[in-house]
Formats: sequence, structure tokens, C-alpha cells
Amino acid sequence: MNTQNGNTKKGGLVFVRNGKLKMHPEIYDHLSLISISSICAGSVYFHGLDKIAAEVVNLPYSDGFLNLEGAEEDYMAFKRLCSPVSRFFLLQAKKVQWSAILSTFRFFMMEGIWDVVSDVAKAISQADADVLSCTQLLEKMQNEKWYPEFCNSLKTFHASRYPLSKVGLESELPEMA
Repeated sequence: MNTQNGNTKKGGLVFVRNGKLKMHPEIYDHLSLISISSICAGSVYFHGLDKIAAEVVNLPYSDGFLNLEGAEEDYMAFKRLCSPVSRFFLLQAKKVQWSAILSTFRFFMMEGIWDVVSDVAKAISQADADVLSCTQLLEKMQNEKWYPEFCNSLKTFHASRYPLSKVGLESELPEMA
């Protein structure tokens, strides 16, 4: 029952956010990496992994590689999630955003990761949306021969990205205007 403001209504949960409580910057960063991953994956799919790998050194100055078609909401969510991180470390928002974008591209370029992404995308596209659940997908993934290496790659990526620091976020980007 929702009894907020004296109105009693049947229904779901009501979340009341306390504006004084804030998430840790690493949580915001992790959520921003998730938000931008669909755009980066779409960009790799559109341009090809070889071309992205060759051109990633030109990013962020050549941002034409980001395929935003149909992903505008994801991009806006990504930018909102990067803002608390940039404020926390007193960095330009663009630096934090490009750090996350480059990290996501580098993750997709790790050995075997793109094969895993392709395999999961294939499983999703072949399944009826009402039939395939996350649990089924995760159980299927655990039985694949690439799963142990995938878990190691995730650990490596996590160790290279966290803990977040101002120096770490600035180090991978040249000076930006």
C-alpha cells in the first residue's frame, strides 16, 4: 500500500530518494560503462573491430566512430552518470566521458571478448523474447568453453579501471580543449 501524503492507493513500491545520500563515484562510473557499452558495441559492429582497434588512438578527436543511431537515450543517461564522477574528481566532464568510452572500446578489444558479445547477441536474437530469461542466458554462458577466460578478462578489466582516481582518469587522455 502506498500511504505517502495521506493518499492510500494500491500499487507497487514507491522509492523516495534522500538527496543527501550519494553513491560512490565507482558505482556511477560502472553504471556509465554499462550505459555506453551498447553504443560502443554498436560502433564496433557497424565499423568492424579491426577498424575501431586501428582508430581508437585517434579518439576522442575523431568521434565520428560512435554510432548513436537509436541510442540517444543511452547516451544521455551515460552523460548524466558521468557528471557526479567529474564533480567528485574536479575534472572536465568530457575527460570523464571519454575515459569511459575508451575503456569500453578497449574492453571489447580484449582477447575473446568480442566473440563472447557476438555469441550472446546471437543467443538473444535467436530466442523468443518471452522465452529467454537472464537466468537461462547466464546458465548457458557458464557452460560455454569461453566462460572461464571471459571471467578472467572481466577481473583484469575491473583491476585496470578501479579504484578510480583523478590521475588514472586523466592519464589516458591528452589535453582537451
